[in-house]
Amino acid sequence: MNTSTFAAPRVAASPHPACFDNTRQYLQWRKYAVRSRVGESDFCTDCTRAYQHQMIKQCRCAHAHTRFSVDCDGFAQGRHPVSERLVHLKRKGRR
Repeated sequence: MNTSTFAAPRVAASPHPACFDNTRQYLQWRKYAVRSRVGESDFCTDCTRAYQHQMIKQCRCAHAHTRFSVDCDGFAQGRHPVSERLVHLKRKGRR
């Protein structure tokens, strides 16, 4: 794997992740994510390979190692590697 394509994400004092164009877009995503999901959801779950690659090229992807799969019903979802999910749970005090 060529790791040179995984540049560090853009660091900004912003209330939204760098892969969103603005705070309004991020808050709208959150509003609908809460309405449509059972349990936890994050923006990487709803991402796509194509958008992830676009964000990596623009240094706006904080989770460049997210992998995508399609379930038996044809729904695609992004999943962080286990190591990233464990770090995230520790930050939330769940582990």
